[in-house]
Amino acid sequence: MRYGIVREAPGLPPAAVQRQALEAATCDVVLHEGQATPEAQRRLARLLFGLRAGDEVVVHSLDAFQRSTGDLARLIRNLLELGVTLAVVGDDPNGAVLGPSDANLKVFSLLAEHETRRPTRALAGGSTLKSGSRNPLSKYQLDYARKLYREGASLRAIGLLFQVSPREIWDVIGD
Repeated sequence: MRYGIVREAPGLPPAAVQRQALEAATCDVVLHEGQATPEAQRRLARLLFGLRAGDEVVVHSLDAFQRSTGDLARLIRNLLELGVTLAVVGDDPNGAVLGPSDANLKVFSLLAEHETRRPTRALAGGSTLKSGSRNPLSKYQLDYARKLYREGASLRAIGLLFQVSPREIWDVIGD
């Protein structure tokens, strides 16, 4: 199944232009997310959580995910691990396609691991970005991940929910 994602956000063309590009790419379902509110992010996470091998996610640009580069690398790695293809169409219906090949998976795994290990760096305005944390989940997320695992959820499914790799999930909840 081909899922298109339309997002209203700075840096993206108007929703009508995005929808037209996704329809030209023959998406089966087009999800219009509007502004990136917490509820819209949860809806998108639920869609991504339910993807299966062979599915395809189509966006006008990677800006539709509204994530940092590190989070985006982890998300793409998780999609590729599931066997999901990502297509970025822009104004071209053929666009750029990232399939679950070994080479793509290796590149995004390296990028995601690099972003996970990076030390904290200062941002403009004095705040900090903790991208090098050894624990990618909060205490409450860890408790929930453990509960999901005890209830039979796979490491891959839990990883996709929290946008970290199954290996990272096992590292923090493994017995």
